[in-house]
Amino acid sequence: MSIQPYSHQYATPPESFTNHPLTPPPTDEKGLSLVSRIVEEIKNRREGRDLTSTPWVVYSLDLKGYQELQHELRRDESLCGFAQHKLRYDYFPSTSRLAIRMPTTLHEEFITSIVEEIQVQLRSIQDRSAEFANEIKSGGSASIKFTDEEYGKHDPDAQFRHSKAQFPGVVIEVSYSQKRKDLERLADDYILGSDSDIRVVVGLDIEYKTGKKATLSVWRPNIITNEAGEKELVAQLIVANQVFRDTNGNPSSSRTGGLRLRLRDFATEALAGADLRDPIILPAMKLYSLLEDAEDAASVVGQQTGIITTNKPWIRKRRRESSPLEELTQRDEKRFRADESRTANQTMRDDSSYKTGSTSEGEAS
Repeated sequence: MSIQPYSHQYATPPESFTNHPLTPPPTDEKGLSLVSRIVEEIKNRREGRDLTSTPWVVYSLDLKGYQELQHELRRDESLCGFAQHKLRYDYFPSTSRLAIRMPTTLHEEFITSIVEEIQVQLRSIQDRSAEFANEIKSGGSASIKFTDEEYGKHDPDAQFRHSKAQFPGVVIEVSYSQKRKDLERLADDYILGSDSDIRVVVGLDIEYKTGKKATLSVWRPNIITNEAGEKELVAQLIVANQVFRDTNGNPSSSRTGGLRLRLRDFATEALAGADLRDPIILPAMKLYSLLEDAEDAASVVGQQTGIITTNKPWIRKRRRESSPLEELTQRDEKRFRADESRTANQTMRDDSSYKTGSTSEGEAS
C-alpha cells in the first residue's frame, strides 16, 4: 500500500514517504500508519481544525490503500457520515491519487455566480424547449460515481442534471495551481466513466501564481478511430485555455469568446433531442465581471471589512452542556490523538534509521 502526501503539512518529512529505505519496515505496518494520517486530516476538517489553506491536497494512494481508508472510516460512524456527506474528495484509480478539496471563499463565490447565471438563462427559455429546460436542476457538489471501477468517485464544483438522467449533462470545475494538472484527468473520468452521458466538462482556471490571468477550457465527448480501426470514446478538448482576463487584470477583447452551451448539452442524448438548440452563453466579458465581483466579495471576508452587528446586549455567551455520549467521544478522541502521536514519533525514528534516495515529487505550478 502506498500513501504519500504531496503538501508539506505533516510533522514527518514528505521524503520519508517517498524515498526507498535500505531495509524498510513491513508495508502493511507503515501503510496503516499513513492511512491513519489521512483519517486524522479528515477529522481536523470535520472539527474546523484544518492545518492547511491548500484547496487541493493530493495523496498517492493505491487501490488497496483506498480500500483500507474506507475501512478505517467505517469504524467511526460519525466520521464516516462526515466523509460521505460533507467532505469533498476525488479518487483517481488510474493514477492512484486521492485529492481532498477545500474550496476557498473566492472559489465558492465565483462558482455560485456562474451557476446562478446559467439558471437565469434556463428559466428564460420559452416555447417547446421550456418543458425540457424546467427539468434541469443544479446538483451542487453531489458525488458522482460510476459503475466502472476504473473511474473513481468525484465531487464536482457544480453540475446540472435532468431530473430523469443518471448523470449530469454539464459539469463545472474551478481550478488553481494545485488542481490544474488534474483537470484533464477529471474530464476523462467524467466523460469516459459516464459513457459520454456527461456531455460537457467546463474548466475555469482563476488562480495563477503570478498575475491575474483567468482562462476557460471545455471538453466534450468524441469518437475517434484508432490505428487498429477500432472506435474509441475520448474526452476531446474543444476550447483550450481561452483567456477571459489577462495577466494584468484586463478583460479579453474577444467578441466570440466565453462559455457557449446548447440546451441539449444538459442531458444525455437519450433524453435530449437534436432540436434543443437554445443557447446558454456566458460571454468572456460576463465571465470577467463575475470573477471581479467574486474577488471583491472574497476580499471583504478575507480582510474582515464586512459589516457586523455592533449591538451586543449580553455579558457572556453560554454553550450548551455536553451530553455523556459527547464527553465519552471527546475522551476517545484524546486517546486516539495520543496513539497517533506515538505512532508518528515511532515512524520518524524508523525513517531516520534508513538511508534515503530520491526526494518527494513537488507540485507543478
